[in-house]
Amino acid sequence: MREIKFRGKAKMSIEELDDLYLEHENGWVYGHLVMYGKTPYIVGDFIEVDSEYTVNEFWVPVYPESVGQFTGLTDKNGKEIYEGDILLLHQFLFDGHEFENELIGEVIYDQETCSFALRNIRNADVKKYMGYKEHEDCGNIPIFNFYGLHEESFEKLGDIYENPELLEEGFK
Repeated sequence: MREIKFRGKAKMSIEELDDLYLEHENGWVYGHLVMYGKTPYIVGDFIEVDSEYTVNEFWVPVYPESVGQFTGLTDKNGKEIYEGDILLLHQFLFDGHEFENELIGEVIYDQETCSFALRNIRNADVKKYMGYKEHEDCGNIPIFNFYGLHEESFEKLGDIYENPELLEEGFK
């Protein structure tokens, strides 16, 4: 069963997070999502962080647009994959000859298919090998729809908040 957790970019500085002994990864915090009601004093989303050095859990304010849910997948280096991550997807395909294909896309949760999917994919082979017509937009493709995946198929390159240029550089 997949662990339900979230990550978000803290509104606090790295120094402030360190002073509170809160675990983070370059300003990103991980834990449960707390969506707190809008009051004159508290507005926004929070990640509830439990640190080994703290007695209680802390609500860390995060930028709402940076919040992403854990997909349950890890990349070939053991890094957890969240919504908003940019992935390099490596496939082994066969069209009479075995060959490899790489593409880049952004991880999202697709409401229509109720699954984690890739969007903004830049690769003509997706259309060729997944049944799309040349003029069709691939849209969001559920991760489980890709052929030829294996345990080292995913590599996390960055995320759309700190590395949006990675989507523009995608494989053609």
